[in-house]
Amino acid sequence: MVRPNAALARRGDFLAVLADPDLLQLLLVACPDAVIVTTPENRIALYTGAAEAMFGFAPVEVMGRRIDVLFPDRVRRRALRAALARDGRVAAFELPAARKDAPPFPAAVSAARVTGRLGELLATVYYIRDHSAYREIEDALRRNNAQLTHLVARLDHLARHDSLTRLLNRAAAMDAARDILLAFPVGAARLGVVIFDLDRFKAVNDSYGHLAGDAVLQAFGETLRQLARHGDVIGRFGGEEFVAFLPGASLADAAAFAERIRQAVQARHVPIDETLAIAITVSAGVASIPESAENLEEAIRIADERLYAAKRAGRNRVVAADSEQRSAA
Repeated sequence: MVRPNAALARRGDFLAVLADPDLLQLLLVACPDAVIVTTPENRIALYTGAAEAMFGFAPVEVMGRRIDVLFPDRVRRRALRAALARDGRVAAFELPAARKDAPPFPAAVSAARVTGRLGELLATVYYIRDHSAYREIEDALRRNNAQLTHLVARLDHLARHDSLTRLLNRAAAMDAARDILLAFPVGAARLGVVIFDLDRFKAVNDSYGHLAGDAVLQAFGETLRQLARHGDVIGRFGGEEFVAFLPGASLADAAAFAERIRQAVQARHVPIDETLAIAITVSAGVASIPESAENLEEAIRIADERLYAAKRAGRNRVVAADSEQRSAA
């Protein structure tokens, strides 16, 4: 609570304070904010030039009227009064303020109740700042932060994905596979690993050009996405080589997935232009944890060796065991 000096308090009229020219000058000069003083009935008794500039109302339009005319939001106004009644003062209380012939503006209101010796309310003093500029800065920062967040997410996506096929790149696919393995209880990890390689891909580039090769890579990436389960990790390992990490899949499950991919690729012709579509095939090597290997790196090595066994056996086939050379249907 703010209390006037004893002599003024005994007069029982806080408005007498305002009649003291020295005190009033000190009050108004020292404070750069709009200053408003209200009576116990919430009627405006002092309305400074700064307040007139801020609100746009001439003194004759507001003097003697309830301060509600300057703060039209009833809910926030009641909250302000409740805080004043409870604590005797508030600081930087945000609420909408009226501006003559203009939309409301955000105001920060600091206020204190002035009481006499017996606790009776003599007046309430309000110091008001126009927070429009602050709000504009906050809004601009919020927009910039949203744009920055979007940009960071976009950059992260670009860093983790192959730009041509939109699949995970090698590093991101490996990270995702490690995360999958870490999620299993100790000793219970189960992961199928398939490495694919498009057959005679160099011949496609040499015969039809690199744009045709890009179309083939994109078509194969789309086939992988279409046939993969939710939760499977599909990535481009580099060049014409791709990988699939299949959580919970056994060696037989992973081999069956690879075979479905092989058949889908064999049945698909990739359009190059309006008159040309080319046929492609794919070979695959399959391994699994724990059936083939105990860790991810070893499983990838074994799958890669089986891929090259498929290539040596004539391509367009899936090899899922060291002695296996499963021919295409």
